[in-house]
Amino acid sequence: MVRFRYYFIAVAVLLIAILLPHLPIFSIVLKTLDLNIYDNILEVYNAFSYNEYEGVYDNICIIDIDEKSIKDLGQFSSWPSLFFADLVNILAEDKPLAIAFDIFFTESDSIKGYARKRLSSELTDITINPDKVMDKISTDDIFANAMEKAGMVYLAMFNSDYPSYTQDLPDKLISWNVQPKHYLELKYPVPPIPQFTRTARGIGFANINPDITGKIHDYPLFLKHKRDMYVNFSMQLYLDLFGIDKIRLDRSCYFFSGNKKVSELPLSPDGLFYFKYYGPAKSFRYVSFSDVLFRKIPPGYFKDRIILIGTSAYGLKDNKITPLDRSFPGVELHSTFLRNLLEEDYIYWVNPWLLLIINFIALGIMAFIIPRSKPSISIGVFLLVTILFFPFIYLLYVKASYIFSYSTILIPWVIGFLALFFTQAHEQGKEKRMVRNAFEHYVSPEVIQQIMKEPEKLRAGGEKKYISIMYVDVRNFTYLCEKLPPSEITSFMNSYFNLATQVIIENRGTLDKYIGDAILALFGAPITYTDFERNAVKSALAIRKIASDIKKEHYSHPLLKDFHIGIGIATGEVIIGNIGSDRIFNFTGIGDKMNFGSRLEGLNKYYQTTIIIDNFTFNAVKDVFFCRKLDIVTVKGKSDVCDIYEVINTMDDMKNNPELSEIYHKYEYALALMIAKNQSEAKTLFEEVLLLLPNDEPTKIMLSRFDVINWETWDGTWQFDGK
Repeated sequence: MVRFRYYFIAVAVLLIAILLPHLPIFSIVLKTLDLNIYDNILEVYNAFSYNEYEGVYDNICIIDIDEKSIKDLGQFSSWPSLFFADLVNILAEDKPLAIAFDIFFTESDSIKGYARKRLSSELTDITINPDKVMDKISTDDIFANAMEKAGMVYLAMFNSDYPSYTQDLPDKLISWNVQPKHYLELKYPVPPIPQFTRTARGIGFANINPDITGKIHDYPLFLKHKRDMYVNFSMQLYLDLFGIDKIRLDRSCYFFSGNKKVSELPLSPDGLFYFKYYGPAKSFRYVSFSDVLFRKIPPGYFKDRIILIGTSAYGLKDNKITPLDRSFPGVELHSTFLRNLLEEDYIYWVNPWLLLIINFIALGIMAFIIPRSKPSISIGVFLLVTILFFPFIYLLYVKASYIFSYSTILIPWVIGFLALFFTQAHEQGKEKRMVRNAFEHYVSPEVIQQIMKEPEKLRAGGEKKYISIMYVDVRNFTYLCEKLPPSEITSFMNSYFNLATQVIIENRGTLDKYIGDAILALFGAPITYTDFERNAVKSALAIRKIASDIKKEHYSHPLLKDFHIGIGIATGEVIIGNIGSDRIFNFTGIGDKMNFGSRLEGLNKYYQTTIIIDNFTFNAVKDVFFCRKLDIVTVKGKSDVCDIYEVINTMDDMKNNPELSEIYHKYEYALALMIAKNQSEAKTLFEEVLLLLPNDEPTKIMLSRFDVINWETWDGTWQFDGK
């Protein structure tokens, strides 16, 4: 069920990713993100591919009202219609395909109003009527006649935010029976003056506005006024050139001439047509307006070309911001649109359903991998795929001109990873807390910290480790259970176990298990550290003190006043780890040393001692703890000979009792003489020890052996056949 949680999260992220673009604030943020990524793709591609010396596109020519033309012909606002009439006449001589003005002819060049009245007062000295003179000055009719004669001139109109400019729409403005997803809403359309609309071949709007990024990415195919849909003048030019009489909208925009499909414009999921830019400004053939007017261009130059007239002069404020240029002539936007259509060179969009499938698969794979991987691997894969995403989308554009809403992949990918990763982190934290809570009952906080760093060790399996094993057993426990009520013995043992376990944990030991009344503890596992043997002996002395305090506390109790324990410590190499089944296992050790520790604990019954350690433990702690060599033995099931030692106290405490230290040294010297078969001297020394320590059971045992040892065959080892 835990693993299914990741798939539920993946599905939730997918639903969030689907809903986010439809929320007002998020839609703006995501759209901005998409466009900025797209702009970077264009900039990189342009940096690698654009070469201004490769030439320009010649099928479309731009007549540019540039700085040179303004210098040659004077201030643009004072240009008479005659200039444009002459331009049309000159161009028409070469028989171009079409002539389109990206200029707004919304005012007559005639003298009207206050100017006419004021000028009339200055012409009182002439015999001709001043009004007739001023009427002749207007050249609007000449321009209108030139357009009518050429029969191929298209004019632009614009949309105003102010109602004072509004006029009736011209009859030649064609509306189209379409219902697009996206269109520009027109408030107050401003057409050319009626003289021009009557003689122009076609009329359309020239509105191309920046989007939320402040740049121009798309060409508005449709503009709505009241209930009717209209098109841009450059699009109307294309429709007329190819005889388009029907437009159908679906995922694309289809143009039909009769029943024949002429072209198909790919649209974004929002219904937008994106420009396919060819570089920064001036990627088309530009010819200065004045050069044409002064006939500096050879005859036939404009034949079979589409001619657009506009301006690149900065002062005329028709420069736009595009992804590749911050001063892009507006007329070149129309040229770019026409070139896209003429060459069928489009920006294509990846099917949104395909993106949904990709998201579904990506999130599914993520939900499968993350809970099964280390965080470092998850982060590495996430970063690698994220980094590779950008070269991929770049190549997708370069090789196939495909783009898509990049946020529809990035957002669920990032949100999905974060959600799944933090879910994994939360669960791992929860597991660690569970492990910590569980291990707090077994090991010290330092050991827990180490385990948290290497949680993979908490699984079935083992490894060889050099550790100390400590067994602690209660003497006559069966007898206590028989004589005491269950509630009393349970309460007592819980109290004793609590104190003893706390000592083990404080000394960095690991509680292996409780075996009835016995405690099995490990030192140096699961985390290896130095001087673990000393910690084991230190714990043994502390537990011995606990047992002594219990006896004092229960001095009046008939049974517990004789409470006594035995402790055995063995040190060596064992197999340590989580041993058991795949579902249930126990952290423990197996090997000869585990058994030997139990045998040492059992020897306390024979020697009437409390703590016995082996020679490996002794060699590690002899500088810190005072121990006397107790015997040389072999235990049941083992043929190896081992020196065993009784832990008496710490070296520091024994310094305060030098007489006792001397007695124990005398015992060790007597034992050495005994092993060397120097019977007389050894016995004498043991007897001296017994006089000084009348209750020392090991000395009594040694004296009793003198009568039973076969001195001819004895090798100095005492063999135990029982546990």
